[in-house]
Amino acid sequence: MSESSHGPGFHPLYQQVKELMIQRVLAGDWKPGELLPSEMKLAVEYHVSQGTVRKALEEMVADHLVVRHQGKGTFVTARASGSPVHFFSIVNRDGQRVVPGPPNAFDWSECAPNERERRDLNLKPVDRVYRIFRVRPVDGVPALIERISVQCSRFPGLPEMMRSADRMNTYVIMEREFGILVVRAREWVEAIPASEVDVAELGVSRGSPILAMTRVSLALDGTPVETRRVRFSSEKFRYFNDRS
Repeated sequence: MSESSHGPGFHPLYQQVKELMIQRVLAGDWKPGELLPSEMKLAVEYHVSQGTVRKALEEMVADHLVVRHQGKGTFVTARASGSPVHFFSIVNRDGQRVVPGPPNAFDWSECAPNERERRDLNLKPVDRVYRIFRVRPVDGVPALIERISVQCSRFPGLPEMMRSADRMNTYVIMEREFGILVVRAREWVEAIPASEVDVAELGVSRGSPILAMTRVSLALDGTPVETRRVRFSSEKFRYFNDRS
């Protein structure tokens, strides 16, 4: 490797090492949950200093691509061994993170993507999407309405997998069954009045305050793999984000 070029396409050496390591994860050389070689071995392999490797790994830790365990080493991030509420940003009025239970209602369809789905998932009009609808309870009471969209060809059969494994995080299924590791998410939240669907599914009053959250989840290579819209009562829950 060389840092001799400083033109418009120049990337610092540690970023070049980072990109090479990401490509190895994408190629399946290092699987989710697997221990990476030591910094010294990686430095020898890429013909760079150990400090360069360390800086590349620090960026990967900050991007949630790998995780460091004191005394054990650095591992590829794995949803299957992580939190069951990965990316879950909802807390109760006391600030405690809530854990939703298996869906009270579950339905899905396969169709052509609409404009929003094409934009969020970088799809073509000829692509097909699964639209998954579910209502999830908190403490046994219906609390969250979720509408999830994914590309059919990327996740064939995903809705039925979710139905049969309703206690498993969707991202865990993506990782275990399709080798897709979701590492980042973009979210938007807005306040809206409750609709007829909210009234029917969540038992709230028409026009009462609802928080509508939209999430686009990104895979390890930065491509969007899922768009999700979640609605919940702001009288019972709050949005909370602490992912530093």
